[in-house]
Amino acid sequence: MTLIKDIVQYLDTVAPPEQKDEVDNIGLIVGHMQEEVTAAVLCLDVTVDVIKEAKDIGAQLVISHHPFIFRPISSITDQTLLGKKITDVIKNGISVFSAHTNLDASEQGINAYIAKMLRLKNIKRFDQPDSSWQGGRMGQLESSLTLKQLAKKLKDILNDDTVRTVGNLQKQIEKVAFISGGAGKSEYLDAAISSGADCYISCDFAHHVMLEAYEKDFPIIICSHYYMERIILASLKELLDAKFSGVKFLLSQKEKNPVSIL
Repeated sequence: MTLIKDIVQYLDTVAPPEQKDEVDNIGLIVGHMQEEVTAAVLCLDVTVDVIKEAKDIGAQLVISHHPFIFRPISSITDQTLLGKKITDVIKNGISVFSAHTNLDASEQGINAYIAKMLRLKNIKRFDQPDSSWQGGRMGQLESSLTLKQLAKKLKDILNDDTVRTVGNLQKQIEKVAFISGGAGKSEYLDAAISSGADCYISCDFAHHVMLEAYEKDFPIIICSHYYMERIILASLKELLDAKFSGVKFLLSQKEKNPVSIL
């Protein structure tokens, strides 16, 4: 028999809680540690559709990347979307566990996995110089690629048709720095430039940051937040399947990228 606490304890070895960003909210967010688990759903976000999916298959656990509850809330009622979702999972006996920036940073997590898929060498941790959280990665490509070739490679790895670039498409890239998720900010761009990287890769770039990169002639690759982070779920499922043979782990089939691609 597998309990919630067994899976929580294992996931804490895969994505150690101490590696999280200090403002993050992770771990068992809703539920009971002593509840038995026979089925669990893995997802990026705990959406209404994911909750319905968990109910339909009789899952006792949802494992998400993005925290189910991120900021403190003062009430839980059916008058808000989040309140409805919280009351729904509680009513249906579904626990929710979230591994976020600790999974970004982990050696079995998102950024390490992307570094592996890119076949990087001399891999190091990457973030802002004064940051206590070192979740990103940087390293050398096996061989030099143009910005266009590297973007195409990422498109294929992530299965992401939304990949965009800023910069000369023929510029040669040898050393890359990247952080999965919403790290398209000026401070991360500056850190990438200072690190000696030839290119910075992330998601959610504001226009002024893209313009800054363009004017500094520093290439960036802009990925979809959804695809850059959801890539880890299949790997996480493999780990969980191998550890808990008595539990059925399902990659959510109902979760969708909220952004439509024309």
